[in-house]
Amino acid sequence: MGTIRAVGTDIVDLDHFESVVARSRPGFLRYLFTENEIGYCERYRDKTASYAAVFAAKEAFLKALRTGLAPGLRWKDVEVMHERGGAPTILAHGKCVELLGDGRAHVSLSHSRTSAHAVVVIEDEE
Repeated sequence: MGTIRAVGTDIVDLDHFESVVARSRPGFLRYLFTENEIGYCERYRDKTASYAAVFAAKEAFLKALRTGLAPGLRWKDVEVMHERGGAPTILAHGKCVELLGDGRAHVSLSHSRTSAHAVVVIEDEE
């Protein structure tokens, strides 16, 4: 059993998120999300809730790292993957690999009709 290093959480208002995406330049989703994340979100009828939940996980992970989207980090440096059974996992890329170190990120996603929420716990090996 490891030691909890940090916890990050984020909540995204679905109407606001949808508005930001609608007002953004073409390709905005590809700026925020990896091809795998886009493929996952596009499978669902409520795409906005899926994208918002994945975005919340990225924010929560960066908060748990205690960096936010600091210089040298990109949104795609945090990738939300889903295991065969559907459970979400975090895959770090780029500078996030170094920041995570030997830690392991655990993530939980949820959404309602109005918001999406994510919690990330970073656990260090003992």
